[in-house]
Amino acid sequence: MRITFLSIFPGSFDSFLSYPVIRRAAEKGLVDIRIVDIRDYADGCFRAVDDSPYGGGPGLLLRVDTLSSALDSVRTPSSRVILLGPKGKRFSQSMAHELAEEEDIILVAGHYEGVDERFRRYVDDEISIGDYILTGGESAAIVAAEAVIRLLDGALRAPSSAVESFEDGLLEYPQYTHPAVFDGAAVPSVLLTGDSSRISRFNEEEALKDTIRLRPDLLSHDRDLICHSLHRNPCNEAAIIRWLGNRLPVPSLVHEDAGFLMLSRPKGRPLGDTGRNKMLRTAAAALRLLWSVDISSCPCDEGIRSTIGRLKGRALAYGDWERLRELEMHAVDEEPVFSHGALSLRSIIVNGNGIVSLINLQRAGIADRYRDLASLSDSLEEAGIGKDELFTLLGMDIDEGKLDYFRNLNRLVGSSGI
Repeated sequence: MRITFLSIFPGSFDSFLSYPVIRRAAEKGLVDIRIVDIRDYADGCFRAVDDSPYGGGPGLLLRVDTLSSALDSVRTPSSRVILLGPKGKRFSQSMAHELAEEEDIILVAGHYEGVDERFRRYVDDEISIGDYILTGGESAAIVAAEAVIRLLDGALRAPSSAVESFEDGLLEYPQYTHPAVFDGAAVPSVLLTGDSSRISRFNEEEALKDTIRLRPDLLSHDRDLICHSLHRNPCNEAAIIRWLGNRLPVPSLVHEDAGFLMLSRPKGRPLGDTGRNKMLRTAAAALRLLWSVDISSCPCDEGIRSTIGRLKGRALAYGDWERLRELEMHAVDEEPVFSHGALSLRSIIVNGNGIVSLINLQRAGIADRYRDLASLSDSLEEAGIGKDELFTLLGMDIDEGKLDYFRNLNRLVGSSGI
């Protein structure tokens, strides 16, 4: 890889070139780093690279003709030209990985009030390292270059880069070294056990906790890790898991904080990844298991009336309001049971011995059994299994009207996000 810096202050990069990781990467031939002084391409005896903006305004702008000449001197057909500036996309670790695949990167360091707007048509991307003001883009260019170089094969020991902050969208877990006790604070005992599986689980849990506490903005969606799963909008899930106790096989509640719910991740695979016969038999077993739970003390009401009441508090599309009115006017009679609320082949986790866990319990609570039958029938039909087979296995006659009613209600709940 070749990385070229274009700058009016080339001396800014002297210390960067002496960084051990950067120097080692260059010595190994992993990266060829070049510094181009934009002033070398300025016209006139004063080598002016900047000028006042047309129309007035404070400060100076880098001239488009000088910048363009400097760029032309190093640009090749394989170059990716990046301007460092405040209007750019926010630089991230995923972007660093993307750039690490390039053959030739040219980093243009803006300065003063910025660059002549016309120069932007000569660049491929503009990136920013954060929402704050720097005197020039040299510091930002160094940050971007270092992030990319450390990802090149051979620049670092493999484990060093695999477990760092942001690599999996999380902060790195807390780490400790000698002494084992300092000023009354001890290293967590699990790290002294030598048990690699317990240590891995502990480290993942601590990384999640730190990310929730310090950088919740990194957690934009639910995710599964090796030992844990994380939900941004737990809804009923925490209350239901606490209430269920040992009544059903469900994930354990590990940590709850700032709107996030951390659960243990069950060891197994979704029922949808198994064979046809096992899908059908186990799906029916999951329904019987759910409906066997005593609902007398269940804390969550997911009946029609409660669900419609919550939907009325949402910002629905006009067509959804029409469907909601129809559902309210033609509500069916209910026979309450404990319902998963969104049961599918993906929410039933199995292994060779049967059901390991029921997951995704955000909408679980007291509801009619047809709520589960509707969602599970849809999931089975996607796998090529007709609803008739499920109802036959359960020994039930199909009430088509009731099934359609709950299919429509489930779809409305799913689209509303409640």
